[in-house]
Amino acid sequence: MSKRTASWLAWSLGALSLALFAAHIALSILTRSAQAPSTWGTSGLVSNLLIFMPFLAFPMVGTLIASRRPNNPIGWICLATGIFLVLAFLTGAYGVYGLVVNP
Repeated sequence: MSKRTASWLAWSLGALSLALFAAHIALSILTRSAQAPSTWGTSGLVSNLLIFMPFLAFPMVGTLIASRRPNNPIGWICLATGIFLVLAFLTGAYGVYGLVVNP
């Protein structure tokens, strides 16, 4: 794979992870009425976003590493890990939306 193709792939996967995170935010807004109340006083949309925001570091760092050094496997591992984490958050929010909010 050429460096240009690897860079394009890395940036495309990074954009995909951001799009998945944006979809997670949208579903979190739609399902906020179905979320269980928290006894810690930290329930709500803002705390939900602050909890999941650090997980964007994996795909973003992976994108930077993989686009600049395509032969380094750490960049691709971070990118894949980040995409799978964001995808897990999205499917969880979609499950709540599909089963509880709008069955």
